[in-house]
Amino acid sequence: MTMARAAIFAVLALGMCVAPMAACAQSPMGPAPQIQATQTFLMTWGGQKWDEMKAVTADKVMVKVGPGVYTLEPAAQKSDVQLTLPFRGLSTLRTDGKITGVRVDEIALKVGDKEMRGTATIDLTEDNGAFRVTGVTAASTHQASTQQ
Repeated sequence: MTMARAAIFAVLALGMCVAPMAACAQSPMGPAPQIQATQTFLMTWGGQKWDEMKAVTADKVMVKVGPGVYTLEPAAQKSDVQLTLPFRGLSTLRTDGKITGVRVDEIALKVGDKEMRGTATIDLTEDNGAFRVTGVTAASTHQASTQQ
């Protein structure tokens, strides 16, 4: 009877040590790939780092700000609209379980002399586990002129 109790105790103790280690081994390191691609896109757009931006975007990215539609072309180093840093609050958007984009809770975009702030959706496509930005849709909640 004492041997049986010792065996049960040993199995339970071993199970308590191994289970947390297995959980740690399965958890991914760093942000999810769609969040990482979106962060890279936003940081390179805001800093106009065109070569780095090309790695995470399509050839042309359509940017919709309110009723206006603009184009961002990283290969040509051309943008009709500018991102003003910082941005905040990234969360994954899914449709029928498939990742379709990332929501940005707070973003500021500048078109001409007008700066618009609000939420945005970054549209993504996935190809073999890599995400590319294909579009930006911003809902402008506040407009301010940057001229004084």
